[in-house]
Formats: sequence, C-alpha cells, structure tokens
Amino acid sequence: MKKKLLSVVLATAMALSVCACGNEPQASVSTEETKVATSEVVSSEVVSSEVVEEALYPIVDEPITIKGLVVDGNVETRKDRLVWNKVSEITGINIEWVSIDKEALSTYLAGNDWPDFFHCPMSTSIINDYGVIGGRFANLYDYMDVMPNYVAALEAYPMAEGAVKEINGEMYRFPYIEKASTGVGTRTHVRTDVLDAAGVKMPTTVEEFKQALIDLKAYYGEVSYIPNLFSYWGPMLFGAFGTETNMRFDADANEKVYTNMTSEQTKLYWTFMNELYEEGLVHQEFLTLDGTARNELAKSGKMAFLNGEANKLAKEDFADGKFHIDVCAPLTSEYDKTQTLIGNTDINISYSPIINKNSKYVEEMCKMFDIMYATEEVVEGSGLHGMSFCYGIEGVDWKYGAEGSGNYELIAPESYNGAFSTYQYAELVWKGTGLATALEGLVASTEGNSRERQLGYVKSVLPYQEDHLFPIDYMKFNDDEQYVLDNKLADITTYYEKMAGQFVTGVVDIETGWDEYCKTLEDMGINDIIKVYQASYDRWIAD
Repeated sequence: MKKKLLSVVLATAMALSVCACGNEPQASVSTEETKVATSEVVSSEVVSSEVVEEALYPIVDEPITIKGLVVDGNVETRKDRLVWNKVSEITGINIEWVSIDKEALSTYLAGNDWPDFFHCPMSTSIINDYGVIGGRFANLYDYMDVMPNYVAALEAYPMAEGAVKEINGEMYRFPYIEKASTGVGTRTHVRTDVLDAAGVKMPTTVEEFKQALIDLKAYYGEVSYIPNLFSYWGPMLFGAFGTETNMRFDADANEKVYTNMTSEQTKLYWTFMNELYEEGLVHQEFLTLDGTARNELAKSGKMAFLNGEANKLAKEDFADGKFHIDVCAPLTSEYDKTQTLIGNTDINISYSPIINKNSKYVEEMCKMFDIMYATEEVVEGSGLHGMSFCYGIEGVDWKYGAEGSGNYELIAPESYNGAFSTYQYAELVWKGTGLATALEGLVASTEGNSRERQLGYVKSVLPYQEDHLFPIDYMKFNDDEQYVLDNKLADITTYYEKMAGQFVTGVVDIETGWDEYCKTLEDMGINDIIKVYQASYDRWIAD
C-alpha cells in the first residue's frame, strides 16, 4: 500500500520537543490520541477518532531545487547519485550536487555562499564553530514533528541520539546506523588452508595460539603472524588476559571512568607478545612493514593469522581457487576463562547530512531526510527506504535470498565485475547514511572473500561482543575540557603506542620499565584526561 502520513502530533513528537532540553524520547500513543492534519502540525488537540490520511509524497506541490555539497566526491563516473535521483523523483525535490576538494572546505565554510545542506565529513571543531557557537546549522530538534521515521530510529538506537546531540543540547547531524554481519570491533582472520596443510587446529586458548605459531613455523620455515597491537587480533589477545575488553578507556558498573593503558592486563598482554617476539614466532619487522608488504605475505600461503590483509585475498591466492578464510573465536587463558570481545556501536557520523539553517527549505529537507530512516519502502514499488542510502534500491541493487537462507545479494552491473563497493560509491550513494539495519545477521549469497569473512563474524565474533561500549568517539566537551584534550591526549597516545612497541620488541624490559612507564603517563596528565572523560560521560548518562 502506498505510504500515508497520519499528519498528527504523536506523543513521540511532543516528547522530542522536550528532548531538546535533555530528556529521552518517549513511545508514541494510540491512534485515538492523535490529532488530524495534513503534512504539518496545526494543533495538539484531538479532533476526531477518525484519521484523515494524506499522501506524504511528493513533499512539495511544485518541484524545488536545492544544493548539496560533498567533499572529494567521486565524480569520475557521474556527478549525481542514483539513489538521490530516486529521492528527487519521489519527493519533487531536485538536488544540485557540488563537489569540492577537502582542502577547500575551510575556505568554503568561511564564506556566506553556503549550499542548502552538506553531505561531507565535518570535524568536531567545525561543528562547534559553525553550529554550537555560530548557530548556522539547523537544529533538528525543532523539526521532529515532521520526521516520524527518524524519531522511531532514535528511540530504537538511543546511542545514535547521543552521538549527534551537541553540548548545547541541539542536534545538527543525521547519524548513520548500520547493523550488519561486518559490524564487529574485532576481526581475527585465519587462512584455514594454511592451518590444514600443517595439521594445525584452530586455537581456543592463548597457549594453543602460541603452540600453533610454533608448529606453523616448523612446517613452513616462516612465521605465520604479523602483529597489529591495537586492532584486528590485538583487542582479542588483550581481552584474553583479563575481564577488560577496551584497551584504552572505559567506565565501570558505577559509571567511573578509568584507563587500561596502565592496567595489569595490559602488562600481561604485552609480556605475552614479547615472548612471541623473542622466540621468533612473529614477524620481527611488524612495526615497520607497510600494507603492501603485509598483503604480499598474506598471499604467500604461509601466513595463517591475518589482520586486514585478509580483505585483499582473491581466489587466485588459494591453490584450489576456493576461499579458505575463517575467523577465530575469542581465546581464553589462565587469567580469564570467559570469551568476551569489545562491542561495536553501529553508529557512524562521519558523513552525516547537515542542513544550512538559513535555507528556505529546511522543513522540506527534514521530510526528505526522514526517508533515510524508513523501515519499509516509502512508495509502493519504489524500493526506496532507509537501506537504500547505503546499498541502493531494493530489488535493483540488492535483494534478500530465499526465505530461511540467511543470505542477501548485492547486485553490481557487469561493467564492475561484481565489485559492489566500487559501484556503490561511484554511482549509488556518496557515503552510507541513514538506517541500514535490514541485513542484520545475514551474509552475502555470492561466494567469495566477503561471504567467508561474514560467515566467520556471525559465528565467532558477533555472539561474543559486549553490548556495552564506552562512547568515547561521541562524547562532547566544553572549551576547558577540549583544551586539556588538545594539549595532552595526542602526546599521551603517542607515548603509549611507542612504549607498546618497545616492550613487545624488548627495547625496554617490561619488568624493569613498567613502573617508569606508568609514572610517565601520570606526569603527562593521563589523570587529567580521565577527569575530562568523566565530566563528559556524566553528561552523557544524564541525558
């Protein structure tokens, strides 16, 4: 059935007008409590138990044209995007796209000739300067009554609202919410053909992991793991030595912020990695190997435990032309028998659309962007809903597999040789945005690298991820707090990562150098960083 707008003041919309003052949105009420109108709110009074339905699309009576700006947009294939063209077709809102270089953004913003909206990365400082202080971005809380899909999405994913709510209580950005089999914070890839040829089983403990490295080196004459201390295998190995999963900062059950950079668990993890290094079980140049060298080693057929190199493997890199990629489940140790991995937020605000407050068409754009959060197609037969702003039009660019198959299919034109991601960002969308949750728990139906890794994540990662994740990437800071972060955090992070490498490679003995390392972090102001995070986190949980 063609989607209709029950142009009413829902309790949700009324709650969100309060939400601008810091409260959480509330659930909507029954139809009897709704107020009849057209596509605009005219009163909060209940006038009838009957609901007059008005077609939601097109949004405007007469076509309008707005200007949208993208940064470093790939315009080699086309200057527009097919999904947004479909939006224009449905809504009557035509979009004139303008693309500029990243280096030109600051100059562009400093001028007064702004577009109607931006669809490009905006740094925290830009948001603060032009939104919080400058007041030049539209506050979305003022338009919640015309965005029912967006309201529902924020209710379902409250962290998304926290991610885009600014320190002044206003909201300028539309978050990207994706639930997919690739939505994992830890990726422990394994070439099972390398294990099988050497007669080595998938490890389940850190002791078995070390023995696997010993056996693989004996069989191949080369090491089978290139460490990445802070991502991919890094967080999982760290998590095996205690109950913590976040390697840097976290909050306990009492909402107290602390750091694991000086924890005993970190010391145990680095000590274990030092053992592997000293015994020649990991690549001795892991700190300096570039991506090209890592990828070539992964293709050699002798490297079993992979980080991001697994993403690059093609069928010709396997002797039988078939993909043999799996994912290792969390390892345990004598220090921790639980299998727990760091969580994943599923929220991204890098390319969030932002509306120019001074545009003539703010409300019309809010209605248009609301389509990004629709869970069903907005017009029958259009295939256009929230998923479209990541994967394209349902039935054209992607579709579900047979019922019960657990599969989906991404469809790229033949000219792209099946490389959907290339087609996705060259022709369909500029970058993923909106609500892309319909593929949760599903895997690609097409045989290949992506499907094998997705199957591994569904089996060995997603079941073990924590629901909780310290929202460090989304917390907001006042001027004094930002000053502390700007003047201390970068140096602390650099020192922490440098010392990790020195402890692991034995440049500094971890037993004799640990106390000095911890004291140096204190002297550099790590406790000041914790205080800043605590203040921001207190505001986060209060909202």
